[in-house]
Amino acid sequence: MWRMVTMLAWAVLALGFPSSLTGQNAVTSAPPEDVTFTKDVAPILYANCVYCHRAGEIGPMQLLTYSQVRPWARAIRQAVALHRMPPWQADPHFGEFRNNRRLSDKDVQTIVSWIDGGTKEGNPADLLPAPSFVDGWQIGVPDLVVNMREAFKVQAKGDMPWVTLDSEYVFPEDTWIEAIEVRPGSRQVVHHATVGVIAPGETANAMSQGNMHLYSPGLDAMIWREGYGKFVRKGSRLVFGMHYQANGKEQMDLTKVGFKLAKKPVHTMVNTTVLSNGNLLIPPMVRAHEGITVFQFAKDSRIHGLRPHMHLRGKNGTASLILPDGTRKILLNIPRWDDGWQNYYVLAEPVTVPKGALLEFVANYDNSPANPFNPNPQVPVEFGQQIWQEMHVIYITWSEVNDQNSSDTKPIQIAPNEAFTTGTLSRR
Repeated sequence: MWRMVTMLAWAVLALGFPSSLTGQNAVTSAPPEDVTFTKDVAPILYANCVYCHRAGEIGPMQLLTYSQVRPWARAIRQAVALHRMPPWQADPHFGEFRNNRRLSDKDVQTIVSWIDGGTKEGNPADLLPAPSFVDGWQIGVPDLVVNMREAFKVQAKGDMPWVTLDSEYVFPEDTWIEAIEVRPGSRQVVHHATVGVIAPGETANAMSQGNMHLYSPGLDAMIWREGYGKFVRKGSRLVFGMHYQANGKEQMDLTKVGFKLAKKPVHTMVNTTVLSNGNLLIPPMVRAHEGITVFQFAKDSRIHGLRPHMHLRGKNGTASLILPDGTRKILLNIPRWDDGWQNYYVLAEPVTVPKGALLEFVANYDNSPANPFNPNPQVPVEFGQQIWQEMHVIYITWSEVNDQNSSDTKPIQIAPNEAFTTGTLSRR
């Protein structure tokens, strides 16, 4: 396997670095005498880290208690000071995002001061209750659950090819969906997964109805406000695109997707366009090869979210809005791509764009020996789903402006912890 699991690698690598940092990433420790785990550090970990770093989730260690955190202190210092953890690749100088996981400078300073000050535990009475998480579906009890046709065996070692796996369910009628969640059968081996819609008479390569949703570590379910939703035509079926990552033990995976169906009329369809440059061809032994692709909005629209996608040779990427008058605005900049994290970036406020506006995605690729994750810098690399190939893709979540939503410029996506109580959608 060409790339180690990123969630474990950051910790292991950090243990080999000195505890103090130099240069532009240096963090100067504040007076540490009053900084303790129970009072200061635990709330930061609870709010930002334990979603993944708890039993049964993707994080390689648990970070809920002092005894769990203390052995990893040195690695944690390095990871947060360099903003490697929590995983959030977006450049803070461009765009604002509702699901921003980047730690504030104050939180980073608190963690560094705690570690430099001797990792004091503090008064147990200061410790807040550990957060509780939904055990099961983030969207509540789904109205519909669709599985892969059959479980897939994931080998113990070696590179795993991208596979497309069918489901058996056929939608019996036109259907509006207000919430979607993809749940892998084995989080330990599912790097990421997509769920697409195949309309009657289409093949998996066509998918005119686009991408429904996807799973990657830390990615929330998609839940939309009343009046907004995904549309599926009668007779359509679902297909699962699976990127598996062997972890040393043979496992069986049965990934599934759950839906909440709209109970009230939907006036605006949520679209997910998968924009790609299938002509990408990266020459051998190059440090920076540029790829570009562009999507044009046929009507006045609103952009709600973006998700770039590349593989091991991805270096950086920028999504820009280009208005008909030539004005250019960067919506998302990824200065250092990491294939280990497939983040979806939800805009803090939808961006309204006029008919004819362009969404441009430009990325650079490193197919040289300088790229430590490069399988073979001596060969050209073509576009393809397999991990040893390369992709130039960005998912665009957007909707058209119409008479019913013309004055509605608020975010349409709801965070799972704000949306459902006892399995019922709570309107805000």
